[in-house]
Amino acid sequence: MSSFWGSRTFVKYSLFAFNILFWLLGSVLLVIAIWSKTEKGNLMDFNSMAVDPATILLIVGAVMFWIGFFGWVGALRENVKFLQVFATSLVILFLGEAAVGILAFVMKEKVRDVVEEHMFDAITAYRDDSDLRDAVNVAQRTFKCCGIRNFTDWQENVYFKCCNEGIESCGVPYSCCKLDLQVNLFCGVKVMDYKTEEYCTDTNKYVPMNHLKAEVSENEQIYETGCLVTMEQWFNTNLYYIGGAALGVAVVQIGGVWLAQSLTHKIKSVTAGYYQHHK
Repeated sequence: MSSFWGSRTFVKYSLFAFNILFWLLGSVLLVIAIWSKTEKGNLMDFNSMAVDPATILLIVGAVMFWIGFFGWVGALRENVKFLQVFATSLVILFLGEAAVGILAFVMKEKVRDVVEEHMFDAITAYRDDSDLRDAVNVAQRTFKCCGIRNFTDWQENVYFKCCNEGIESCGVPYSCCKLDLQVNLFCGVKVMDYKTEEYCTDTNKYVPMNHLKAEVSENEQIYETGCLVTMEQWFNTNLYYIGGAALGVAVVQIGGVWLAQSLTHKIKSVTAGYYQHHK
């Protein structure tokens, strides 16, 4: 029995099973991303990657498809070159993830500024992209937040800006409302109080933080804290779990490299033995 666990058959089919699932998941993500970008008519537009969930999904799916394909085909066909491409891709991915993690830790303030900038881009484009809109709504509901630093950040969006006319002006998306109020998609409409002559001038286009309508504030109708703040709090609270998840991903990647190298070694040993026997 012990010889089976270290046998070529076990290593081969373990590597195959893992990678066929990985490849299939990557294929599904690719199909969804391509369909989404085709529907929006921006299949070849990668300029808005930071605020386009479909583009991010496309990149992740493509990486998974690439690695999974070389992994399962290499294992099934016992193709040494494919296995080497698979192992090398995993090593590059692992080193890239490690580099990003180290840079994020060393340059925390810079990373925070970049994230904040992209979050403002997401607010600005909220009504322009249905995928982005859904992602923002999910984030605000999940983290029980509104805006980036606070709810007034939605003044960056032309539809919610108090100084513009429209049904949504001086409001926030429904996902900013407390969860029990979100059954009403108009729960965030007109929640801010302002005086046109005071706040809508050439020099002042924003409503101050304390200008929620009295009844909205008293009833705690919306979340007032920004998502960047609540996300940072969540990250700090769950730091050990996040670290554990990252370690788990690293172990899986290293394990994949080990299996590929082990199978490659066994294939080469069998091939060398065959040629020696037939000399």
